[in-house]
Amino acid sequence: MQRWLAALPAGLAGSRPRLLLAQARLGLLSGHLEGAEDLLDSAERAQASTAGVAQEPYEPSTGRGASLLANIPATIALDRAFLAELRGDAEQAIAYASRARAEAGDGEWMLASQAGGYLGVAEWLRGHLGEAERLLSSHTAQWRAAGQNALAVRGCHHLGQVQRAQGRLDAAIGTYQLALEIAAPPGRPALPAAGMAYVGLAEVAYQRGELDDALRHVTEGIAQCRQLPYTQPLATGLATLAWIRQAHGDTPGAWEAMSEAARAGPTSAVTGLLNPVPSQRARLLLAQDAVAAAARWTQQQGLSAQDEPGYAQEPGYLVLARVLLAQDRAGQALAVLERLHVAAATQGRIGSVIEIRALQALALAASAQEASAVDTLAEALTLACPLGYVRVFADEGAPMSALLGRLVAAQRADQAAARVPLGCLAQVLRALGAKDTAPGPGRGTAAAVPGLVEPLTARELEVLRLLAAGMPNQAIAAELVVALDTAKKHVSHVLGKLGAANRTEAVARARQLSLIP
Repeated sequence: MQRWLAALPAGLAGSRPRLLLAQARLGLLSGHLEGAEDLLDSAERAQASTAGVAQEPYEPSTGRGASLLANIPATIALDRAFLAELRGDAEQAIAYASRARAEAGDGEWMLASQAGGYLGVAEWLRGHLGEAERLLSSHTAQWRAAGQNALAVRGCHHLGQVQRAQGRLDAAIGTYQLALEIAAPPGRPALPAAGMAYVGLAEVAYQRGELDDALRHVTEGIAQCRQLPYTQPLATGLATLAWIRQAHGDTPGAWEAMSEAARAGPTSAVTGLLNPVPSQRARLLLAQDAVAAAARWTQQQGLSAQDEPGYAQEPGYLVLARVLLAQDRAGQALAVLERLHVAAATQGRIGSVIEIRALQALALAASAQEASAVDTLAEALTLACPLGYVRVFADEGAPMSALLGRLVAAQRADQAAARVPLGCLAQVLRALGAKDTAPGPGRGTAAAVPGLVEPLTARELEVLRLLAAGMPNQAIAAELVVALDTAKKHVSHVLGKLGAANRTEAVARARQLSLIP
């Protein structure tokens, strides 16, 4: 389309409303909002200037029902709804989408259905997840029935985002798999839109700590999304690749992928829910200890601990909370997180609640509120583990590892308000240790094994082997030629590092981690 427009005589593309609308749609899909708004204004002026004047007949090759350009006033309203959506202005998006539906003539179902899709996204942006799911499910089914497969896949793309906001990762996987059935049927070439489904599957796999599956999906997704004019899925795929590399300890590779995501994606004017890359980039800066750079980003965005953010702005404020924590301003972080938590809990946004509670636990620990921190983390894990969430905890790094260790100790001493299943703790601990490596020859002082809160010392490995042999504390003390109290301390440390409530669990977990035969 861009080549066709460039081939037209100078000035022609700027005087015809439909040509201006085609250019505006390309700008909106790429996330370049300022140019798109100017084009929409020009289209409106061009349409007004020809009012009452006989115009060349326009007969769309698809028929009026499937056309987005037959009805100029309805299309202008539709694209203004898209523009408002990208800016995160849900109320304005709803107003323009409603106008587009009212302007659509009898039988112009494409205009009406796309307006309904924008209404669904707008409901998501304001946190009304149930209504968003209903609208998106309905219109996705309509597009699929009409053979509008690329639109149906994009509907699945947004529906999966809503389901993930609800914490329903299994439902999101089902939606992305449906999108693949639509976009890549057996025996036929895949539509480029299949890339959106692969990126969604990669995001869920990454969240669940399934890094190999995530890498496989995101590699395919990035390749397909490079062919799309809609840039957000490509940028999200590249950002997901960055986090996969970061989890594997590839810091330069992570930054390379995130930098490409920033170049490939929408501009920063696009709201955080529809353009996660700016906030993800700032989070990666924090993960790589570039606190000052991340703090500058929050300042450039005008984020303040006193703000009352809406759901569409939540990703940026979660970064702000992390920056405040990194700057030892835990009290301000808690204030931000409390406001975010009230809003998320009220709207049933479980995905947000889990992440916010995890950060609240870290903020409480940084404020020396030890018992509250442990209880809050236990609550977050109890909510998250049945749903499959792992990386939301693991990506917080060393502070989360330390707090998990304290939770394990509290559970062992029956001091935790909620008891988190050992398997859940083990899964998160393994993810936290994913980039650790075993000690090299001759080091022998500790066993750095993925899944441990901290490595076992050589003496603790010896104690572990004696535990596996069934020795009581007195026998362990005699074997090691140490006092009984010293032997008991060693046993306690081993249990804590393994996340075990007793000796039997410790030995079983040690075997899972190949620390003992």
